[in-house]
Amino acid sequence: MRYTFRMAKTGLILEGGGMRGLFTAGVIDALIEKQRQFDVIYGVSAGSCHAISFLSGQKDRARRVNADYCTRPDYFGFGCLLREGSMFGWKLIFDEIPNKLDPIDYNTFWARTNMDSGGTEFLVTVTNARTGQAEYLRPKTTRELIDFCKASCSLPFMCRPTMLDGTPYYDGGIADSIPVRKALDDGCEKLVIVLTQSAGFRKQPLKHPALVKLLYQEYPKLNKTFLRRHENYNESLGIVQMLEQQGKATVLRPPAELNVSRTERNPQKLNVLAHAGYELAMKLL
Repeated sequence: MRYTFRMAKTGLILEGGGMRGLFTAGVIDALIEKQRQFDVIYGVSAGSCHAISFLSGQKDRARRVNADYCTRPDYFGFGCLLREGSMFGWKLIFDEIPNKLDPIDYNTFWARTNMDSGGTEFLVTVTNARTGQAEYLRPKTTRELIDFCKASCSLPFMCRPTMLDGTPYYDGGIADSIPVRKALDDGCEKLVIVLTQSAGFRKQPLKHPALVKLLYQEYPKLNKTFLRRHENYNESLGIVQMLEQQGKATVLRPPAELNVSRTERNPQKLNVLAHAGYELAMKLL
């Protein structure tokens, strides 16, 4: 009798969350140290940026590029808003850091994401402002890699949309903060899911829906997605918990006592959060 063995398709999901993503940065370091590989990686907002450091095999880079630069005036603030139309310093974050100050190892990144040689598929989650729907983009060039991640990080209220081929895109977390449904649809059977909210968190409805409708009235479908975001997020959490109970997903969450804000700029707090992510991942993985 002949037996055929098939490896389960594995996926890594990295939630966004701004500076809360320093927890993810610590997890990334553990994954690199453990030499873990995945068939597909789904990055959302800041999670997409951390995925780059994982795929380039650069341990500690995900932490450095945030904690070591976050106090600079060209990283975040109203000065950035006046100069670049964004509260975040896009020139520093998506040009100077990855290309000059702490360069991405692009050779390793592209080698590991080469689908023709069995590499990891990397999908960046973005929200199409016109349709209000999530899209999952696979970068094929360095320019696309940077632009797709920038689009996935373009937070409403803080940033203008990022234009891709004439289409406006916002933060991927608006339409799909935790793309677990997408991973299951793609055939993933084993998942590692890195969340940036502690256990028990549930997203609440928007406090000022009228303000959203006013500010984004040119994108009515985006408005509808905004208004249902908490429902979609909490439904995704339900699926995550079900998969965790079934043994189909390993889920990593930051400790509640280390909760930081999306815009935290205290390097000490961020480094502690990153260390917590590393320690938990080394234990669970």
